[in-house]
Amino acid sequence: MKFEVINERDNRPLFRKEISFRIDHQGATTPSRADILGRIVAEYDADVSRVVIRKLETKFGIGITEGTARIYDTPEHMKRVELPHIIKKHESKKKEGE
Repeated sequence: MKFEVINERDNRPLFRKEISFRIDHQGATTPSRADILGRIVAEYDADVSRVVIRKLETKFGIGITEGTARIYDTPEHMKRVELPHIIKKHESKKKEGE
């Protein structure tokens, strides 16, 4: 699995870093959200409780997944901005990935 950051932007008013990425997984299965979350946490040396994966889009037949993620300065900032169902979705994934 090759992880490549396409675009990275600091969004200071919302206390977060926004990244767009591409994962090349040709010849392998599509990576899970937990795998991608772990890769982002490792790449940015971030705490798993501050990272949200917003979008994942797999290109059928070519083994490429593109997505966006947000890395917040603190979990409190994340809870103020993100919708409750998004936070809940990531809480269950974080428990599996820890």
